[in-house]
Amino acid sequence: MGAGLVVKRVGSLAAGIGMFLQSHAVEGFMASHSARSAELRSAGFAIQFVGMHTLSPTRHWPALRFGSIRPAGASWGALEPARGQFDWHSLDTWAAEAQSHHVQLDYVFVNTPRWASTRPDEACIGKKVGCAAPPNLDDWAEFVTALVTRYRGKISSYELWNEPNGSGFWTGTPKQMVELAARAYPIIKSIDPSAIVTTPAVSSSGWPLSHDAWLDQYLAAGGGKFADVIAWHGYAGRNDRPALPPEGLSEQIKALRNVLAKHGLSQLPIWNTEGGWGKDAQLPDQNAQAAFVTKWFLINFTNGIARAYWYQWDNPEWGTLWREGSGMTPAGKAAEQVVDWLDGTTAVAPCREMHGSSIWECELVKGSTLYRVVWSADGQAFFNDVDGVVAVTLEDGSKQATDHQPIPVTSRPILIEYAGTK
Repeated sequence: MGAGLVVKRVGSLAAGIGMFLQSHAVEGFMASHSARSAELRSAGFAIQFVGMHTLSPTRHWPALRFGSIRPAGASWGALEPARGQFDWHSLDTWAAEAQSHHVQLDYVFVNTPRWASTRPDEACIGKKVGCAAPPNLDDWAEFVTALVTRYRGKISSYELWNEPNGSGFWTGTPKQMVELAARAYPIIKSIDPSAIVTTPAVSSSGWPLSHDAWLDQYLAAGGGKFADVIAWHGYAGRNDRPALPPEGLSEQIKALRNVLAKHGLSQLPIWNTEGGWGKDAQLPDQNAQAAFVTKWFLINFTNGIARAYWYQWDNPEWGTLWREGSGMTPAGKAAEQVVDWLDGTTAVAPCREMHGSSIWECELVKGSTLYRVVWSADGQAFFNDVDGVVAVTLEDGSKQATDHQPIPVTSRPILIEYAGTK
């Protein structure tokens, strides 16, 4: 199918799939749900854990090791501007670049086109009219069918919506979102059984409902039946105020896990499909940005988050890791360094504040070697567990001599290597 081609047989196919759902499709998909979840919850580091966003797949491909990417500019409204008329050019480019770089492509559904909206005249904050209103379910099913048919084997996962707890992206209810998931899940699985389907990605900065409150309502309405993975966006607070410390991610994750436990879904993996400090103006100091990105990836990884997607590699205003003309920022170099630190490791315990201290500690093992990443959340402190220390690596990758004395610690994380497991 080429760009602009009108697909005429999609409607009948989607209708047939809808009838299939009403009979026995979901039961068949659920039978493999537990096994699939276990497969997605790998304890050790895999490169797919490191996810990225970039504005352009051809101009600014991220220059560090990563394994997963979410495309920009490929919303439903952009791909199907009129019913049955598809412009696949942008997403074709993303798919080709992802394949050429051996990176998984993770599509996110967003933006109901006005022609498909059940409330086409409804205004949305910061968006065009009709962008967030729930779609007609048959139009939705036809789009999902066309999308997955074209990109079978090229798109690895499908995120059911972007930040539905933010009124700028979705003005329907959690129950209406479950209705979309109930139509989309069996369509995706019937066309591409290997594809992963996530819940809508709730945002930690969403309003009027918090990320955990919206997810609670979604799962209460039955949304857990139509997901292989729980998706969430982990940011450091609202983008209209200074960034909060990245240590707060731990509480966001705890809130998510409490909701999953409430609904008997603790076995499902969690992906942080978008996050960071937010706008650069929220955290203008470049040293603080570098420390933030290191902590962000570490806290996600050690808390068992299966994937974490940084936002955004080349955006000049949001979470910038690379700039046109000057190249990788200090934060970009820190991201490159933390990937090296994590490579080949398994998390021993979540990053946590040591009792009676401002020091945070993350424990990793690689083979028989123990590593600790430590930093201070409040001024300089001293790390005293120095027995067996053989090397200290700074955030910039340089080595620091060790004399077996207490190690000074600042807000910049350091990697401490021990002689064997402790």
